[in-house]
Amino acid sequence: MAEKPDPKAWQSEAVWYQIFPERFRNGDPSNDPTRESLGGRQWAPPSWRPRAWTSDWYARDAWEQARGDNFYWHGVGERRYGGDIQGIIDKLDYLKDLGINAVYLNPVFWSGSHHKYDASSFQHIDPWFGPDPDGDLAMMEGETEDPATWKWTSADKLFLEMIKQAHARGIRVIIDGVFNHAGLGHFAFVDLREKQQDSRYRDWFAVESWDDPATPGNEFSWAGWHGIKDLPEFAEVWIDGHGDLVPPVKNYLMAITRRWMAPDGDVTRGVDGWRLDVAWMVPEGFWRDWNALVHSINPAAITVTEIWKDAHKVTLGGHFDSTMNYEGFAMPVKGWLFDTALTPSAFAAWLDRTRGTWPEATARKLQNLLDSHDTPRAASAAMDGRPGKNYVKPEEFDLAVAASVLPRHNPDYRWQKPDERAWKLLRMAGLLQMTYVGAPFIYYGSEVGMWGANDPDCRKPMVWDDLDYDPEFMGPDGRRVGPNAVKFDGNLHAFFRAAIALRRNTPVLASGDMRWVAKDDAANTLAFLRTDGAARALVVFNRSELPQTVRMALPDGWPDAALPAAFVSDGGAAVARRMDGELLVELAPLTGAVFLP
Repeated sequence: MAEKPDPKAWQSEAVWYQIFPERFRNGDPSNDPTRESLGGRQWAPPSWRPRAWTSDWYARDAWEQARGDNFYWHGVGERRYGGDIQGIIDKLDYLKDLGINAVYLNPVFWSGSHHKYDASSFQHIDPWFGPDPDGDLAMMEGETEDPATWKWTSADKLFLEMIKQAHARGIRVIIDGVFNHAGLGHFAFVDLREKQQDSRYRDWFAVESWDDPATPGNEFSWAGWHGIKDLPEFAEVWIDGHGDLVPPVKNYLMAITRRWMAPDGDVTRGVDGWRLDVAWMVPEGFWRDWNALVHSINPAAITVTEIWKDAHKVTLGGHFDSTMNYEGFAMPVKGWLFDTALTPSAFAAWLDRTRGTWPEATARKLQNLLDSHDTPRAASAAMDGRPGKNYVKPEEFDLAVAASVLPRHNPDYRWQKPDERAWKLLRMAGLLQMTYVGAPFIYYGSEVGMWGANDPDCRKPMVWDDLDYDPEFMGPDGRRVGPNAVKFDGNLHAFFRAAIALRRNTPVLASGDMRWVAKDDAANTLAFLRTDGAARALVVFNRSELPQTVRMALPDGWPDAALPAAFVSDGGAAVARRMDGELLVELAPLTGAVFLP
């Protein structure tokens, strides 16, 4: 009897692309955010308006200048550029042509912020992501936590249309689930704040004290994520020997999970999985039941934790499929390729240590990222890299602390447009993503030459080839320092397109075993072999600033004739030659190459 196909096989074959919806593409200018859409942010002056998509990032509009003279504290957080669901639909063909077959969307649910990690509702797509914000707001009035009261707004329907069109192109879609907290505008918290202990939602949030109506002050207080009151945390409870979210919140989150995974009961119209924000801050008991629900609705669905340190306990204990591989990929890659704090042998040891702690099937699904909305852009990390700057000991690992990632914290931060050396390093890192064990993960715009420090500078509007962008003349301190030309880098885009094609057309890179075959700390070179039966791929890197000859033991069955590289990161040529029982590869500086014997 033939074996049944594995519904999760796609997860190790995925090439991921992260989309920050507000900054990806403005497909429908008629729905651009209004001041009212900011969710009660009273500090936005009446002169507030959406920001021009192609404007100089560090330059400031008049309304921002009116708030103060600090770029980071006075305005940038309240910028809106008008990215929306229609913009994603319009660029699905771009993603397909790039070779992407899976996308992860930062939060799309209704929220007043640009990042939308402070949801006002989990049952609705943000009205300003859809075609009729005012109509959607009117339609949502009177809804409660009861799914029977929920309607399908125009934004909801457009989001489902986006999923349909993505699926038609062979692209799966997962969305961000923020189940630790909500926003001040969440319908349950609004009711709780108004009615206090008389609210039907009195048990939903971690209330620290109630208001005493007999006093002139307001004593109402609640726990916020990391102490941030704008992000009220859901209440937890101890049930059957393990932690969980309180039943009414759990029931609500289970209901919205069904809604988006199987709209009106049709799983083919729903999302293909979830990325779970701050997963370690939600009780394991909830995750076990929630993951069981997700996988019962769609056995092919993927669930991914966001955990920056050791992700094993929550990921495996909560029955997740994967994690964003910060600890096992992003940080060591920066430590070796970007700032040389790690030698090749130390880098290989770090990867072995972290990969070896996962079940083999899980290791092949780990999302191998270089950057995200919470880190500096990879090209900027490469530009700013200096020995030891981005590295800490593995046991002290914290991506946010490990790099000096913002000009406001580090006046020496090199925030300017990366130089050619940094782009070479980015190409090496991109090739490593496509050839190492795990699923490659690209943050929007990395493939076209975007740069920037940590949040908010890593959240610039996407650079498209049909738009003309103002050069970056201004620096973060307000001084005129440019110009730094901002434009779609066609050569870099072609590199990523070809590297993704290499990954997708070479099955051994997704399914093969992996072993190191060269680690030369003195020459700063490294090589590994991917194998699956007779299929093989040899991947060789020269991190040195000088040309190097990489030597390794001759793999069994290697062809006698000199073999040209199938792919070289800098676009040049490389050849593997047999000599005296060894295999030799000559590589230019800051170059990686792949050989397919």
